[in-house]
Amino acid sequence: MLSTPDLLDLWSAEMRAQHCRERTIRERLYLMRALERHTGGELLTLTRHDLIRFLGRRDLSGRTKQNYRSHIHTLYTWMQDEQLRLDNPAARLPRPRVEKREPNPVTREQLQRVLDSGVYGATRMKILLYAFNGLRASEIAAIAGDAIDWEGRRVFTREGKGRKEVWRPLHPIVWREAQDYPRAGWWFPSPIIDGAHVGGKSVSATLSAAFKRAGIEHTGHHLRAFFITELLEAGVHPDVAQHLARHSSGETLREYARPSDRRSREALERLPSVVVPITAARGRRRTTELPEAA
Repeated sequence: MLSTPDLLDLWSAEMRAQHCRERTIRERLYLMRALERHTGGELLTLTRHDLIRFLGRRDLSGRTKQNYRSHIHTLYTWMQDEQLRLDNPAARLPRPRVEKREPNPVTREQLQRVLDSGVYGATRMKILLYAFNGLRASEIAAIAGDAIDWEGRRVFTREGKGRKEVWRPLHPIVWREAQDYPRAGWWFPSPIIDGAHVGGKSVSATLSAAFKRAGIEHTGHHLRAFFITELLEAGVHPDVAQHLARHSSGETLREYARPSDRRSREALERLPSVVVPITAARGRRRTTELPEAA
């Protein structure tokens, strides 16, 4: 019987043959080792009930359970295909309910507050790339002077979802800040690994810490929600917003965009007025009316 290290080594080779991202491979391997530690068994012998108990932990959110279930199902389907197991204990795992989350974009006031909070220049640039170009943390981490079209004022990214290689125009604010950055080499080099750039998790941690110091309960990813929300609020066509956000489907914009309170109030004020009687005094009544919309 294969040992767990040999099993995971084979699976890693399979995932690399599928051109999975190294980050995805690392996260899956980490999860499978955690699965063994939690159950006290080995991947080759775990049962469906072992997997259910692991996924049934109360400290996991519905979304985390959904992700874990997907990775576990991928592993055991591969093991069955390779005849490393005759059964597939992950075939009928319960589907977790995922909590619906309302979009929670950073507001304009909060963005200004964090920029005014004394953040370092590198942190400021990460904030601007998130808020005004809608880049993801992994894309920001890998920005280099070589990835900028200095004549066309465009940025090249390929570290996003699906490894899409795209050019997008730089926002004027980002362009002005970019003049202080090198035209070759990483903008955010790793302080640990020579010749490498920081990771996406480092970018996320830096921005979360900046928001916390500014007294704002947001994460860096909420700046991407700001980017999409502000585009749509400004009347940008959803197809253009989808293009700039590099979403494969326009439906996913709903997960980021939230109508402003101003537009919500304007919508409420368009509702018709009614006569509201005062029940304490019979025969008298008052009218609650709203001014007509312009």
